[in-house]
Amino acid sequence: MRISVFTSSYPRYPGDSTAPFVKSICEHLVKSGHDIEVIAPYDPFCVETDPEDVPVHRFRYIWPSRLHIMGHGHSLRNDMQLHPLAILLLPLYLLASFSTLMRVTIRQRSQAIHAHWVIPNGLVAAWVASLRNIPLIISLHGSDIFLAKSNALFRAVARWVFSRAAGVSACSPELQQEALALGAPRNTQIIPWGVNPSIFRPDRKIPKRYTYLGINESNIVITALGRLVNKKGFGTLIDAIPTIVKKAPQAHILLGGDGAQINQLLRQAEELGVLNHITFVGNVLWSEVPDFLANADIFVLPSMRDERGNIDGMPTVLLEAMSSGVAIVASDIGGVSLVIEDNKNGILVPPGDARALAAAILDLVHDSIRRSRIGHAARQDVETRFTWAMVSQHFTELFETAA
Repeated sequence: MRISVFTSSYPRYPGDSTAPFVKSICEHLVKSGHDIEVIAPYDPFCVETDPEDVPVHRFRYIWPSRLHIMGHGHSLRNDMQLHPLAILLLPLYLLASFSTLMRVTIRQRSQAIHAHWVIPNGLVAAWVASLRNIPLIISLHGSDIFLAKSNALFRAVARWVFSRAAGVSACSPELQQEALALGAPRNTQIIPWGVNPSIFRPDRKIPKRYTYLGINESNIVITALGRLVNKKGFGTLIDAIPTIVKKAPQAHILLGGDGAQINQLLRQAEELGVLNHITFVGNVLWSEVPDFLANADIFVLPSMRDERGNIDGMPTVLLEAMSSGVAIVASDIGGVSLVIEDNKNGILVPPGDARALAAAILDLVHDSIRRSRIGHAARQDVETRFTWAMVSQHFTELFETAA
């Protein structure tokens, strides 16, 4: 099929960690025989794509360039509050994206539109799909449903978009239920995200790992990775560190990522007296993530529901850690239980519970055989259930049904 993919976030340069899962879906749909063209907003960090990549049409909606804050994680402050400028830019964003999406669908002779995030992209995609008389498929990610529930206008927009969608996918059961409550079609499907096991591999572990960070081979390395925002739960992980290092002084935590919460987390670690036991790595390029994960002993995903009610749908870093063969401790929230079976391919803990998180991590710190068994089981599950090739097949079925 010829499919136009409309997304507000898409990798802007090689190694960019902004929505690499959208690119992965598109690339594997192409491998499945589909003709894919991507429409995404311009960003000052964008570079020209490789001619062999999926074609990407970037649209500008404001001048100067630095004001392009729609998409790529800029428009939601700390993933909780809409940037004030985003409200002013929204009409320009809608107009520019509508024009670009219309032009691409006409030139491509698109047979379907696949829109990521029901707000704001679903609105434009629904307009174009109606005018072009082609089916619309919406994929939900979590922050869009959070926005849709935030006020009456956004709820009304989401309901209208859902009423015109031929198919909807959600990456977690909770997201599916919230979408249904907003009027999504009853056949809304749960399609978890995937991973490329040929990139994220256990054999990327190397001797003298993390030496550039002052880590030695005697350390038990516990990694966490993600944007430093409240819903990622990194504050809970830091709360757990005093208990962890008291019983396992060889443990060291590497926290990768940047974001609005960095200063708050640094102060928290200093107040707890654990700055010597945690390294804030900063931004990790997506091209460096496979090595960052594979060389860990334990990976932690401490996600939680933030004070505004926002949660992750399905963090792809969880699947990447599984594919890397790392033992995982994760919060039982969102779509995590779709891929993690407690005590089989990971350990599940209640979100926001620092005591339970510390206990689960310590169990793995003191039991290398169990770490190895859980990591091996996680890798096997990825290979048999959660590759991007399998995910693209689910989307192909969704597209064909919608068409």
